[in-house]
Amino acid sequence: RDIADFKFEDIVDTGTEGTKVASGTTAQRGSTTGQWRYNTTTGFFEGRNQTGNFSTLEPTPTIASVDVTEVDSQAGGNQTIVVTGTNLSAGGTITFVGNSGTDFNASTTTFNSATQVTAVAPKASFLNAQEPYKVKFASASGVAGISPNGLINVDTSPAWQTASGTLATIGD
Repeated sequence: RDIADFKFEDIVDTGTEGTKVASGTTAQRGSTTGQWRYNTTTGFFEGRNQTGNFSTLEPTPTIASVDVTEVDSQAGGNQTIVVTGTNLSAGGTITFVGNSGTDFNASTTTFNSATQVTAVAPKASFLNAQEPYKVKFASASGVAGISPNGLINVDTSPAWQTASGTLATIGD
């Protein structure tokens, strides 16, 4: 028989355990449009689209909090900020997003876990006029998530807790 005599039909899977799809490293990708596979290098499912590029089913990162909420921009040096969220991944980048769209990337972003990265940026890069800064994480493949609110303030004046008048009574 000739190959043209065979009828190709949709795959039907009635099991409950799951369907095994092809898997391999990024270097082992195929070249056929419509291929679907699990990439063992990235840890995500991916498929080759009509333009020949691979699209991933990578979950969107979320940013929940930072350990430093106030930066002294005049202090000099760098500020280290631990960022907590979900779906964070190796090779990603932290960006600090000013309130009027003035953004800058961290000098370094270190992957600690899927829920934590450490970013380092020059303190002078944080501008008081741009506070509060939101925090954005973009994965190596470009999937990004941003904090819903500004998390980092700049050069906030101290707030006094003691009313004016006597600060202390000293006995001789």
